[in-house]
Amino acid sequence: MSMGKEWGSLRVLDQGVCSKQTLVVPLRYNESYSQPVYKPYLTLCSGRRVCSTYRTTYRVAWREVRREVRQTHAVCCQGWKKRHPGALTCDEAICAKPCQNGGVCVRPDQCECARGWGGKHCHVDVDECRTGVTLCSHRCLNTAGSFTCGCPHGLVLGLDGRTCAERAPEPPTSASILNVAVREAGLDKRALRREIGELRGRLERLEQWAGQAGAWVRAVLPVPPEELQPEQVAELWGQGDRIESLSDQVLLLEERLGTCSCEDNSLGPGLKGRR
Repeated sequence: MSMGKEWGSLRVLDQGVCSKQTLVVPLRYNESYSQPVYKPYLTLCSGRRVCSTYRTTYRVAWREVRREVRQTHAVCCQGWKKRHPGALTCDEAICAKPCQNGGVCVRPDQCECARGWGGKHCHVDVDECRTGVTLCSHRCLNTAGSFTCGCPHGLVLGLDGRTCAERAPEPPTSASILNVAVREAGLDKRALRREIGELRGRLERLEQWAGQAGAWVRAVLPVPPEELQPEQVAELWGQGDRIESLSDQVLLLEERLGTCSCEDNSLGPGLKGRR
């Protein structure tokens, strides 16, 4: 007997089902049941006489059962099959040639392809770079089933995988910091040497001036004080003040020169070690 949904005179079956039949299937099986058992026994009846009676007990027994069962059987149309033998629907399509690259058979010999693939059996790679849609900001490279974006020299691909941006500056490394320190130390050393040379030149000039002032004093002192003229006394005091000032400058320069020399000596091994 054929079954289906009837709307008026039109009968509609499920997708992939060409007909449904009701079959009578004979079944034979064993079942258990409780079987009564009558057991006689003797007892004392009225009048003090012995009489015979029985009592009922039960035990588990087995018996064969035969019956007929009606089952609905679905007949699949060509190109469709059941997911399992007892199913009443035929909702799995059959493709004579399997769908490739992740494609799914949705109707008889009809594949639904995954993104990036085409063709009847999903065996043709779709070139996304030639679809007319802008996918990348600079360069589009087709791959099997997909695509990748590329960037020209000096630019890097962003997090979205499609947009190129300028490369972020790299953080300074220990080697670059050391190189900068060495260069700066080299500049400081050269400047220090120039300052030492200038200080030495000034010191030599001041020593020459001090020598000339000392010679003048030695030339003047042998003269008795009462014979000195007032202008010579004033000049002598002026020269004394100048000598005292020059001496202070010489001491200051010698102190600075000694400090610079110490710094120069302490910087030298350090710089050599860094290089």
